[in-house]
Amino acid sequence: MIAQFGTNNIPPFSPRITLQNVKIDDPWANYPGGNPYPLSRGKDAPFPPASPFRVIRPDLKAPQVSQWNLSIQRQFWSNWLVSVSYVGSNTAHLWAINSVNQAVFLSLGSCTLAGVPYNPCSTQANTQQRRILSLENPAVGTYFGAVDMFDDGPTSSYNGLLLNVQRRAARGITVNGNYTWSHCISDPWSSGVGGGTSYIDPNNRRFDRGNCASSAIDRRHLFNFSAVATTPDFGNSALRMVASRWRFSPILRLRSGTFMTITTSTDVALTGISNQRVNQLMANVYGDKTPSNYLNSAAFALPATGTLGNIGASSIAGPGYWTFDLALAKTLKVRESKSLEFRAEAFNLTNSVRYNNPTSNLNTNTFGQITTAQDSRIMQFALKYVF
Repeated sequence: MIAQFGTNNIPPFSPRITLQNVKIDDPWANYPGGNPYPLSRGKDAPFPPASPFRVIRPDLKAPQVSQWNLSIQRQFWSNWLVSVSYVGSNTAHLWAINSVNQAVFLSLGSCTLAGVPYNPCSTQANTQQRRILSLENPAVGTYFGAVDMFDDGPTSSYNGLLLNVQRRAARGITVNGNYTWSHCISDPWSSGVGGGTSYIDPNNRRFDRGNCASSAIDRRHLFNFSAVATTPDFGNSALRMVASRWRFSPILRLRSGTFMTITTSTDVALTGISNQRVNQLMANVYGDKTPSNYLNSAAFALPATGTLGNIGASSIAGPGYWTFDLALAKTLKVRESKSLEFRAEAFNLTNSVRYNNPTSNLNTNTFGQITTAQDSRIMQFALKYVF
């Protein structure tokens, strides 16, 4: 865990002012009010209103990780090895961000805040006036915008079943295959003071608990198959030069999709907290799973004003994919201590389309559509002289 303190991004230094076509001898000549930060002895820099803050409690506990595993192995015949393993872990005291000065949804009727009438009472325009500190003390609260306090309560867990089959090198062939069935689940957490978003519901940490989708990625199913096959030495000299000692190394990977969160860029709850989620209306949220209709937009809707969506965090699975890579290599002896090695590699040899997750922001006109994909076929060649 790394806590980064960016002192240049905190009040009173947080505002960024950009000027164009300035005079070199007087840069603030055309700026309303002149230099906003005059340097004068004995005078403090002006404190900007609605300033953001991050607070780290001195009693925060350091993250703790517990791990355990159990493995059973069995050899068959002379070259085959089969193993079954269970791997588990639990992480406690992850650091996360919780808002302690969010805006309060009051009502959609009329009201008066700090002597100013509003109708409706709760809008995005008066987010600052509805923040907790502004409601308690408008004169002082106006200087405090989003105030985020670090919380050490989040946890995460991982449980996985690993099956592995291995054929040791025999007659020029080595085979290895493995399958993983696992589940990673976590509360939201932050990598440091400089990053992360606060809980959607500041009063309920578990509201944002879901499948791992940040630094740890939850993939329920993983299958990998690899092999190395070497052609034998042929007796015929011409055939030996052309066909002997070629190494073929295929790799096949199959992966289930990662999980995504369906969000809205609109502050529907009127709390001033971003990345709010939407309502799920149907049990089956998928379209026909083609790139233009992977998710069914009719399965989602914005929640009512002042409320939070009912869909869980990282609850919708994206597309899985498979890929086939191949490496081909051959070493030619030039002299006793000199050799020439040729190598060719192809990634995604079949040039299959491997889709990324679709757009998951309900407010975009491409919601539910897959607009990007991973790399197409990549080939590379190398020739190395060893002496």
